[in-house]
Amino acid sequence: MRNVFIKVRSLIKNIYDILPRQVRFGLRNVFPNLFTLPLYKQLPLSIPTSLHIDPANVCNFKCTFCPTGDTELLSSINRPRGIMHYELFCKIIDDLKQMVDSSEQKVTELHLYKDGEPLLNKQLGEMIAYAKSQNVAESVQTTTNGALLTKEKAIEIIENGLDVMRISVEHVSNEGYKNLTQNYADYDKIKENVKFLFEEKIKRSSKLKINSKILNVNFTKSELEKFISDFKDISDEISINQLMGWSNSGERDFTLGIDVKRGMGGKARLRGKKICPEPFRSLAINFDGQVSVCCVDWSYGTIVGDLTKESLVDIWNGEKMQRFRTLHLNGERKNIKACSNCHYLLGFPDHLYLDNKAKFLKKIYNKVSI
Repeated sequence: MRNVFIKVRSLIKNIYDILPRQVRFGLRNVFPNLFTLPLYKQLPLSIPTSLHIDPANVCNFKCTFCPTGDTELLSSINRPRGIMHYELFCKIIDDLKQMVDSSEQKVTELHLYKDGEPLLNKQLGEMIAYAKSQNVAESVQTTTNGALLTKEKAIEIIENGLDVMRISVEHVSNEGYKNLTQNYADYDKIKENVKFLFEEKIKRSSKLKINSKILNVNFTKSELEKFISDFKDISDEISINQLMGWSNSGERDFTLGIDVKRGMGGKARLRGKKICPEPFRSLAINFDGQVSVCCVDWSYGTIVGDLTKESLVDIWNGEKMQRFRTLHLNGERKNIKACSNCHYLLGFPDHLYLDNKAKFLKKIYNKVSI
């Protein structure tokens, strides 16, 4: 079923991509799940639909809502810091290529991003080029704060074929930037960098999609209007997201005291969920090759393998991954420290909801020997 769905979705998406920008915005608002199939109908997956690879787990910002910016917290849990080696990245893509060839399915989204700022990896452009050359994903994407997006890097990213770039805009003033990032205060430079990227990709007839997004940290109406006004004409899409709490963060309140409302996009219906979809559809590879179950595992609390010693397919189908899925299906998520107080689970869209399919899924996954 998934193969048929993917072909139909690809056809529809090709048409969607050539529509005027405002028409695309309208369709997304009316049909938020336009290109989605209920997850339970796709399971079990022979290959993840979403894969994150972290080019760097360090950052040039120290944002007050992000664990990566809290050096004291990171030191307390001994989280390693570093930049992914290009050779390891190629090994990961080669492993993924074997899975793609075997399953005759691509990863839907390959994200070159997890805990840090990808542009701190000087070989990010080469990584994009290699991932694209191996044809392992329908879409290769990354997320950046934009401060390091020089003209040279922008051109390299465009030329190497990146499909989607998300720009995390932190505030709409220099003072706001300084307060949130603790070390950066040049809002106009961010706008300038995004503007150059947008104009350059048009000049080069690139299919790169630019999504400028901002986290609503109790912005005033006028501040949100300024964000929209400043970025709507230099982005293909803009979005205003909600802050979410980070799991396993102890006494740190990364929500900045803001109530968690309706998921990251601000539209998902929050409800008490028991089964997280991530163990069934995703993997996140840290800079050193350790593999987490999901992209919000900042503390490395869900490690299920090590790609310096194992293959990607062996980890995806391995004992640790299967046990992780079983714990969720049995309603034992609370027994996993890194998952026990996760807010992200509450805000997933309805097509990823699995609680009412637990009995059905147990029959499927109990067939797997662990």
